[in-house]
Formats: sequence, structure tokens, C-alpha cells
Amino acid sequence: MTIRIGLLGYGFIADLHARAAAAVGAPVVAVAGHHGGRAREFAGRHGIARSGEDWEELVAAPDVDAVVIGTPNSLHHPQAMAALAAGKHVLVDKPMAIGVARAGEMRDAAAAAGLVLATGHMWRYRDEVVALRDRIAAGELGRVVRTRGYGIHAGWGPSGWFTDPALSGGGALIDMGIHAIDTVRFLLGDPWAVRVRASMGHEFSAPGAAGATSSVDTDAVVLIDWDNGVRSVVESGWWQPVLDGVEAETDVYATGGHARIWPAFTADRPPPPDYEHCSLPMYAAQMADFVACCASGAVPRSSAEVGVEAVRIVDAAVASAQEVGR
Repeated sequence: MTIRIGLLGYGFIADLHARAAAAVGAPVVAVAGHHGGRAREFAGRHGIARSGEDWEELVAAPDVDAVVIGTPNSLHHPQAMAALAAGKHVLVDKPMAIGVARAGEMRDAAAAAGLVLATGHMWRYRDEVVALRDRIAAGELGRVVRTRGYGIHAGWGPSGWFTDPALSGGGALIDMGIHAIDTVRFLLGDPWAVRVRASMGHEFSAPGAAGATSSVDTDAVVLIDWDNGVRSVVESGWWQPVLDGVEAETDVYATGGHARIWPAFTADRPPPPDYEHCSLPMYAAQMADFVACCASGAVPRSSAEVGVEAVRIVDAAVASAQEVGR
């Protein structure tokens, strides 16, 4: 069964989704975004027949079976809800929505309609992540006691809508930290968070902006207690001075020893300049899982429930960071 895709967005992540769809033979029949010229250029680059500015028209189109959403975070909920109401399966980039209430509404709407709703937590499809998850599940490391995960940009940070809280819903934590949070949850067999504490800062900024305070968080430290007894520290940040680990890297400390996903890459031994970390294969594997589930009705690895829990943890971290100490 061929699943025909309509793509919302034309930025970095949409480009990866389009390339992933091509890699697995899922045709992208249309693309829509707020700037028609950019949508046309994107369509031409990827061989997509239709482009335009009206995303509502795209999600209602009869030749679209599934909608892939790669737009600013504030649009995830309304676009996904419209697509589900139109009877389309949905793959929405992370975060699933701004706020767990909206994420839960999306999950419930998909379930009520019998449609597939997947979230773009693509590290669940990376071979190295799956390999460490399997080692942990097999008991090779003994009992896991704690973990430390990373979602860091060193010497770099995004601009544009990413730094507008109305469009993004937050900063480095919702952008980068959420990946590290979901990755450790996947490694541990998807436990539930029972306690979340966090501290967040706004001091780091682009060169030339010394002394400026960001309107969104630029670094955070999150402590999570899971219902299986494991404790996790997750660090996120933009414009950090050094990397302690590549995106989604996770140190696992267990009774039988220590392991990490990419053991060759440390603060002293960073990846070589030509290393591609956010590579196409994991996006292609995620897309293959999504379209297969659309055809079969199965639940994807990056399910709606996965997306809801990640947003719930981020919400709890933000609430904790805002508490006034006594």
C-alpha cells in the first residue's frame, strides 16, 4: 500500500523528512508553508508536484494519506488536529506540542479516529542507540543506577522562531534537551517519570551579544527519577563553550560498569569535522516505521504516547525551575 505524504514546512527538518520519504519510496505529493516562494523552491528541489501557502487545503486534499509536520512548535497542535479531523495519519516533529494538554488532545484525537500519530523522536531509530538499549535490556551492564544525557550546541545556537517564546514554547530544553530526555527513556525501556526537578538559565548568547539575556532558556539541568528506580541527569544548552557529548549522547552508570552511546566522542575527542551526526538513515528508518504503521495500523516506535511523555517531562522541568526557593 502506497502512503502519499503532504509535507508542512520547508526548513532543515522538512528537508530531512522529504529525503527520508524518498529513501523509503513514500511519495511526497505536496508541500505547504507560509512563504509561497520558499515552498515552490523546496518543491522544485525535491521533485514535489504541488506547493503553496494554504496548509489547510493540503491536509484536506484527497490524494494525501498522511501529513508530516515540520513547522514551528506553535503550529504542531492546530495542524495535527486539522489533519486528524481530515482522516490523515500524522508524523509531527518534536516537541509534539507546546504543553502536555495539547499533546494529550492530539493523542486522544488520533486514537478516537483510529489513525497513526507519530512524534519525531528520531534517535530511537539510530543504530548506536538501539544497540545500547539492547545491551541494557539483556542485562549486560547489570542494574542501571543513573544516567547522564546531553542536548548541547557548543559555540552555536538557533535564531528566528526558535528564540521567540510564542512560536517555540521555550529554548534549549524544548529544542535540544527533549531529545536527550527521550533518548534515555528509550534506553531504559520507556519508564515513566515520577519526579522531575530542574534549574534553567538565560545567560548564554551569540557572539557580540555579551551581557544580553535571552527571552528563552539557553541552558538547563534536569534531574529525573524514573519509576524503575533509575535517576537521570539531562543537560541542555545553546552557545555552550564546550561539548561533553554529542546530541543525545548518554552515559549509563550501572552495577556492572559504564557505557555510552558513542564512546569515541568525548570532550577531549570530539567528532571529526566531516562527521554527520543528524544523518539521513535514522530519519529514513523513522519514516519507514511510520508509513508501515499507516498501512498496517500498528503503533510506531516513536508513538503519540512517547511524544506526550516527553512534553510532560519538559513541562514539569519548567515548572520546577520556576519555583521560588524558601
